[in-house]
Parts: sequence; structure tokens; C-alpha cells
Amino acid sequence: MEVALYAEIHLFCIILINLILLWTKHSNGNSASERWFNLVLFSFSCSFIFNYLFTVINGVTMNASPDLHIPWVLKSLYFIMLCIGTYLWCVYTEIELGHNAFRTLKKLPLQLLPLFLLIGLVLYNTRTHQLFEIHENHTYTLGPHAHLLMLFLFISTLIADIRIYQASGDETDPILLHQRRQLMTFPICILIGWLMSFGSGGLPVMCISITIELLCLYIGSSNRQIMIDRLTQVNNRQNLSRFLSNKLHSHTGELFLLMIDVDYFKSINDNFGHLEGDEALIRVANALKQGCTSCRKRPYIARYGGDEFIIITELSEEETLELCSSIKNKLKELNDNAGVRYSLNLSIGCAEWKSGMTANDLINTADFNLYKEKAARDRNPENTGMRGRRSRKTRARRNENSRKAV
Repeated sequence: MEVALYAEIHLFCIILINLILLWTKHSNGNSASERWFNLVLFSFSCSFIFNYLFTVINGVTMNASPDLHIPWVLKSLYFIMLCIGTYLWCVYTEIELGHNAFRTLKKLPLQLLPLFLLIGLVLYNTRTHQLFEIHENHTYTLGPHAHLLMLFLFISTLIADIRIYQASGDETDPILLHQRRQLMTFPICILIGWLMSFGSGGLPVMCISITIELLCLYIGSSNRQIMIDRLTQVNNRQNLSRFLSNKLHSHTGELFLLMIDVDYFKSINDNFGHLEGDEALIRVANALKQGCTSCRKRPYIARYGGDEFIIITELSEEETLELCSSIKNKLKELNDNAGVRYSLNLSIGCAEWKSGMTANDLINTADFNLYKEKAARDRNPENTGMRGRRSRKTRARRNENSRKAV
């Protein structure tokens, strides 16, 4: 009866994790964090499948065959995939934080060292039997190395938690903060599964706790995707409205809103196609994100609509002006590296929040200042924007046609 219940719980968790994996694969998302999350799901699914097969095969052969090789292999694979899944979860948290540590090939062997040590511990168990042992009567017992392995996994995820906590100190996006708090519950899940395994009466507590954690993480990620602009991967207008409403309700310090518009964006769509226009918008969003990375308090970024973006900062006026300059420099750098045949320039309207201003007041003020900047630029005869270059080309072509006509 105990074997059947153990197998049924594992089977239920396996089905649920694979359903989550199926849903994420059909969500058409291809970001780095989504790919790593799929790898986490796949690894834990494999781990639980091996444990399920071990339970079924070991239970079936208990009274039929003395051969222990297959149960030994399956249980070893369970522990190996459990280590790989936990390691991939740590990588996933790094990707979610925007760190590039796991994209540098030079440091990759050093970063994989903890995983190799854990796999080595599992493989060495064939000699020591200190991780687990399957006796001749097919009974299964854990050894002292099993608790050492679980302690190592707990400490690894706890270190990842510390990095999440440090990175979230200056984060202003409430949805992103909520998702990071969900990530930080993973070590608790490992700890609970480990501690409850001592008196669980044979129930697969680790399997249950990890499955619940992955399900909660998926639901939280899905809720966040609703509030994210699909193309540029920054907050969408619905998210912006909610954020501004909550922020201004109790805000007391400095706050600036930047209304950002891509100059002559329609001409990019007209001359190079809408797909290239989408690539240009992605480049602009990346410039906004990279420009905001070095700020002492992370600004909030949203796509307002079309080629318009909004940034909300709690920086000083001087720091906000430096941010505008940094964003423009980043965009020029990204555009030059892309090797496209057009330039990307931004117009930025800035509005400072004053007590009593509503969200609409703040946006309208920034929008007014944006078009003042555009008007001032268009009156400048030295304008080097796309419209200016097209005008010069048009005038040159007209002059050439006039000479031919004469």
C-alpha cells in the first residue's frame, strides 16, 4: 500500500510538472529566463520519473528477482537530476536578475565545479554506500552523505537567495519584486522537504514541495507576463497605470517622469518595413534598460504605446538628466553595433512631480515638454535627424532634376 501511494504521488507530480512545461513551451516565449525555467522543469521532471520508476521496479522485483542493478541506477539518476535541477534553478535566478555570469565561457568550468562535485558524490556511492543503500531484500535506506548532499543544495539555493535580496534593494517595480520574493522561497521548499523526510512515513515530501514551488513560480510568472509588453519586454500601459496610481498615493520624495519618443519612427517602418521597426523598438527598450542599470535606485520602465516609452525615477534632477544622456549614448552604441542603415534618436520630455499632481497631470506635463523639445529641434537648421537627411536628399534630387530639365 505504501509503495502504491508513493508511486501515485510521484506520478501526479510528474504529470503536473510536464503540463507546466507544455504550457510554457506553447506560450511562444523565447527569452533567456523562459528557456532556463524550461530546463529547470525538465530536470526535476526527469528526477521524479527516475524515482517513480525506482519505486515501481523495486516494488515489483522485491519478491521476484535478487538483481539490484536497475534500482541502483535509477536511484543514482534521481539524485543526479535533483542536483542538476537545483543547479539550473540557481542559474535561472541569475538570468532573472540580469546577470551575465553564466554567459561567459571562460568562467564556465569554475561555475560548473559545484555540480561536478555533487555528481561525483553520487557516483562514488557505488563504492561507499554512504549516500543510499539498497539491501538484498530490496529495502532502501539513506546514508549520512544524503544529508550532506541536501545541506549542500540548501546552502546553494540560500546563496542565490542572498543575491536576489541584494539585487532587489533598489528595485521599484512591485510586480518584479513579488516575483523575486517567490524565487526566494525555493530554499525553504528544499529545507521543508529535507526535514519532513525524517518523519514523513514514506511520503515523497521533497517531490511534493518542489512541485508546489514550481507551480507557484509558473503562476507568478504568468501573472507578470500579463503586465509585460510582449515585444520589448518592459512593463505595458496597464501595468504603468497601476504602478503610477499606487506610487503617487503615498509618495513624498523626488520623482520625475520621462516621456520618450523615437524620432521619425514612421519613416523606419515606411523605408525598411515593420519587422525592422520592431527590431528598432527592441533596441530602444534595451537601451532604456541598460541606461537604468547603473542608477542607485532602479527606475521603472514602461512602453506607453507605439514608439513612446515612459521612465519613472526617484533620482535627483541632476541624476535624471545624466540618465537621459546615458540612455541616448547606449542607444547610439546599440544601433551602431546592429549595423543598420538608419540612425535612432530620442526626444525626451521630463516632468517633476509636485504634491497634488495626479498621474494624468504628470504624463500630460511630460508630454507637453516632449513636444516642446521636438518643436525646438525641428526649428534647428542643423538638425541631423532622419527627416533632415531625407530633406537634404530630396532637395539634391530636385536640383538634379531641374538641371536635367534645363
